[in-house]
Amino acid sequence: MNILILALWSLFASVVNAGSKTQTLLDQLGRVQSMDQANPIVQELWKEWTDAHKSEEEKALMAEGIAAMSEGNLDRAENVFTKLIEVNPDFTEAWNKRATLRFMAWDFEGSLKDVEKVLALEPRHFGALSGLGMIYLRLGEPESALKAYEDLLHIFPSNADASQKIISLKDYLGIDTL
Repeated sequence: MNILILALWSLFASVVNAGSKTQTLLDQLGRVQSMDQANPIVQELWKEWTDAHKSEEEKALMAEGIAAMSEGNLDRAENVFTKLIEVNPDFTEAWNKRATLRFMAWDFEGSLKDVEKVLALEPRHFGALSGLGMIYLRLGEPESALKAYEDLLHIFPSNADASQKIISLKDYLGIDTL
């Protein structure tokens, strides 16, 4: 019985530590002022999010879905990520990957629903916020896109792409940028 309790505690501690590492990295990202400083943090965050599986099955499904995406097989990738979401509905990056491939397939409404789930699980997921801005642009909602990019810039202040999109959207909407 003690071995089972220790094993469960160890699993719980590893999940908590992984989450706290992600939050620490996001805190660091919010403080850096250049892309040179941000790049290693961003890379580490993507690794943390992608590797946040709870089992070997989930790890294999993530790898299979990513491979299908890189091969351009969006239908297969969507099926794989959907299965991964069914196995672990709290796997944030599974939702984000499916949102990305749905965007690539021009399913903007489906992508939007998945991005909303990503942000419910991880409100500071800068990739999902960037995707949200792109979705709103495709849906013809520049005000919503502007909000998404402004939210992104609060999390990732050195993101030059978000800064440029904010300037362009404010100009388009006739909003004073001073």
